[in-house]
Amino acid sequence: MEEASDPSIATKQEFSKLKILLVKAANSITQCLKTLKRDLGKYDRRHGAYFRQSSYFFLRSDIRVAKGIARDLRYVVKRISTNKSPTMSEINAARISTNAAVDVMNDLKQSGRIYDQNQVRDSSGSLTTIIDHIMGVNSGKPTKGGGQVLERSDDKRKMNQSKRGLFGHKDIGRDIFKAADTVEAVMASTLHESLSGFSALKQQIAATEKVMLPSFTTRAKEAVVDIVSKLADDI
Repeated sequence: MEEASDPSIATKQEFSKLKILLVKAANSITQCLKTLKRDLGKYDRRHGAYFRQSSYFFLRSDIRVAKGIARDLRYVVKRISTNKSPTMSEINAARISTNAAVDVMNDLKQSGRIYDQNQVRDSSGSLTTIIDHIMGVNSGKPTKGGGQVLERSDDKRKMNQSKRGLFGHKDIGRDIFKAADTVEAVMASTLHESLSGFSALKQQIAATEKVMLPSFTTRAKEAVVDIVSKLADDI
């Protein structure tokens, strides 16, 4: 019990917890990006978006930055492990990397929204860019005379489906997701299900900083005393 009250022991314990949560956060980002790649691939195939028109291609820069953030978090763990007496510098590095991770994930969702805004669905349900839509590329089916005709309205089918209600569907969740079948929705769903540990990490950073403050204050007071003593000796 006496050892647990030792400031140096308490500091080591908090830094040990911090390392564990930093590793968990980094692993969470890595796993989330793998899941995101899979989910975006499904989305792109579902809407016939390939190569440069794919959502994954559009988001590749943000995904690359997120991978770099995961490496940064692991680097902070390495700094703490190699330093026999971690300081506020390591805590600040942990905070900076954690905040950067949160920011880049928000940027990913924002980029997904921008992708959706730059895309429209043609009559077949596939995605085309807005400029292609304006230029009339694949905007309808050609007739024998070279003109174009509109798709047949399916209002009657939609009316029959609305009469059935939600309980008439085999998979309610799938239909709800389909209603918001956007890259932003895919991003939000994947991040919500795959990303975790950042709230606990922020709390641990604050706890580690708190346990460091008394020792930091003590060292500062000791430094002041030393300076005063030296000045007194010189006089």
